[in-house]
Amino acid sequence: MVKSTLYTTAKVLPGNRIEIESPDLTAGQTVEVVILVEEVSSDSSTTADISPSLKQRLAFLKLPMTERRNILKSQADIMLSHYQQDSEWQQLMAGEFSW
Repeated sequence: MVKSTLYTTAKVLPGNRIEIESPDLTAGQTVEVVILVEEVSSDSSTTADISPSLKQRLAFLKLPMTERRNILKSQADIMLSHYQQDSEWQQLMAGEFSW
């Protein structure tokens, strides 16, 4: 069975609820929902090692390819932003650090 993918963002409503509206959905239809929550760190210099569990990895692999691509693109955009803000890696690659 081929699954279609709807990629959207939503704000959490009062009562910790999320509403999704789409003309492609039918009332009473059963759908799978994957919620990705962006973690916000109060201290950007400390990054916790986050290793997804096997269950999370398998769940990711079961997603349709287009949805996996959207997730990976989002993560790549976050990493690009990080590396553009932090120039230490460029100095390291250029050999400008003295030990």
